[in-house]
Amino acid sequence: MAINLLNMLSDQIGGDVISQASKFLGENESSTKSAMGAAFPAILGSLMSKGSTTSGAKSILGMLTDGGHDGSIFSKMGGLFGGGSQTSGLMNAGSGILNILMGNKTTGVIDLIMSAAGIKKNAATSILSMAAPLVMGMLGKVVNKNKMDASGLMGLLAGQSKHVANAAPTGMADLLGFANLGGKVTETANAAANTARNTARATANTAVETAEKGGSWLKWALPALLLLGALAYFVPGMMNKAKDATVSAVDATKDAAGNVADAAGNVAGKAVDVTKDAAGAVAGAAGSAVDAAGNAAGAVADAAGEVLDAATKQARAALSGIKFAAGSVGEGFVNLLKTEKDLVGKSLAFKNLTFAVGSANIDPKSEVEAANLASVLKAYPNINIEIGGHTDNTGNAANNLKLSDARAKSVKAYLVSKGIAANRISTKGYGATSPKASNDTAEGKKANRRIEAKITKS
Repeated sequence: MAINLLNMLSDQIGGDVISQASKFLGENESSTKSAMGAAFPAILGSLMSKGSTTSGAKSILGMLTDGGHDGSIFSKMGGLFGGGSQTSGLMNAGSGILNILMGNKTTGVIDLIMSAAGIKKNAATSILSMAAPLVMGMLGKVVNKNKMDASGLMGLLAGQSKHVANAAPTGMADLLGFANLGGKVTETANAAANTARNTARATANTAVETAEKGGSWLKWALPALLLLGALAYFVPGMMNKAKDATVSAVDATKDAAGNVADAAGNVAGKAVDVTKDAAGAVAGAAGSAVDAAGNAAGAVADAAGEVLDAATKQARAALSGIKFAAGSVGEGFVNLLKTEKDLVGKSLAFKNLTFAVGSANIDPKSEVEAANLASVLKAYPNINIEIGGHTDNTGNAANNLKLSDARAKSVKAYLVSKGIAANRISTKGYGATSPKASNDTAEGKKANRRIEAKITKS
């Protein structure tokens, strides 16, 4: 049976949850249920858009892992919507997710939910933030259960196209750009499978015809070996792309595999009648193929190094064109990398990165500093960092710790969305435990509310 994530989410949102949420939001239960029903496809549609490419799907997998989105959230639904620290924690986590998935389109999504459900704007904002961790939790649960890689996730998200289109409020697909994404991914998968099928059949037929004509094994054995080696490399990737997107693509690939197996059987039968001299020629050809494969592997390895060097050079050239704000984390990192040798443990605070009060949602106007740090990390691919979140001592210490952790993860998610590998970035929330100034003054409190980037590997 095809997976319908929206139905799975709806099954988790019972009457008690809607009742709690409606009381917290000050809205009636019917409107609250409608708003939640509009929020789910909006978030899932955003995931479809982001996950329509391999790099985007890998980024989502990183978000699922880093955020602990494994479905465990559904075992503690009872206290999530009644207010208090659990609700604020849920909404903070949701704000960070929305910032990555929707960015400056979030306001437009909120307006559509508000209009579709007939609720106040602040209630629509809260529901969207509450819904985001639930969608990520369900997605993570399915991904983990089925041990999906990026290709599998792309297929899963593409398969949600019809369900999302039917559930999303009018205008949502156009706003977020997820219309027809499922069809495009399916077409790509079909094309990949057809290519595998046709190439495999052509190779098998050529091999059989050559054997039947009694031609020299050396004339066809080496090309066949090399081509089959190429198929061994490329076909699995094509099959992975096709696997979750369309059943017909899988069937086509299976047909191709059957043809190759049949052809191999025919060739093997012909080989029984070949003379010892021919067998020696095949052995020589196989040896040549091994040598050629070894040389090719070396060439590929060398080429990979050259590509990496070229990419790094290009990133550093781009870095030289950035005008960093004085005292910004980007400027600080560049200066450290130019003048320091022992970088591990060096820490710099963001100067212009801001969040809404009590939220993990990065202010879009301040994203440039995080974007500049991403440029630095691209230019120096051996550098790993920890993003640390810090608060002042105002309010509840436990809530401050959660907020600082959510903000650190939000920054990491932003960097990952800019192409930085998730395994290069760790996060930690420190709350108010590591002040850099006195909390007795407004200036000191402001200095203590910060995000720091610390080098953990250089």
